[in-house]
Amino acid sequence: MAQKPTPGLMSQAEYARHRRVNRSYISRLAKRGILVLRGKLVDVAASDAVLDDRPVEVEPVASALPRPQPETVASTQPTSYGQAKTIEMVFKARLKKLEFEVRSGKLIPSDEVKVKWFVIVRQIRDKLLAMPAKLAPQLAALSDVRQVRELLDTEITALLRALQEDIRHGRH
Repeated sequence: MAQKPTPGLMSQAEYARHRRVNRSYISRLAKRGILVLRGKLVDVAASDAVLDDRPVEVEPVASALPRPQPETVASTQPTSYGQAKTIEMVFKARLKKLEFEVRSGKLIPSDEVKVKWFVIVRQIRDKLLAMPAKLAPQLAALSDVRQVRELLDTEITALLRALQEDIRHGRH
């Protein structure tokens, strides 16, 4: 949400208005640990980064240290305890968001997807390989090209519909 610069900390109600969402939604995110909180206040930059799933440069919470020049500090290392703590909180919040999405069924492990696709493709392969043996006697008896085409169309359509129903209803 690219708006005007936001302050560092907000109440949950203010943050809900900032995100243009319902207050109860923000409360649920806070309870699940998805929002980055400092006491009871929401860290706006860090929470926006988690919800928008984008990296953000976060200022230290309370640091009187001068900001080091980019050449002296590697971009992956925090420059202060506050920044390190914020990065850790953002990381934990993203993990909790990921766990929530897995538990709610929004995300599934890639291994499960690979196994499902393997089973589906194997099923398609097996049915296609069985077609010649099933249709050979019927096709041999036909002499008209139109009848051969109709028989092939009918059988292929029936095979694809059966596969579609099996996949739709989880029978594989």
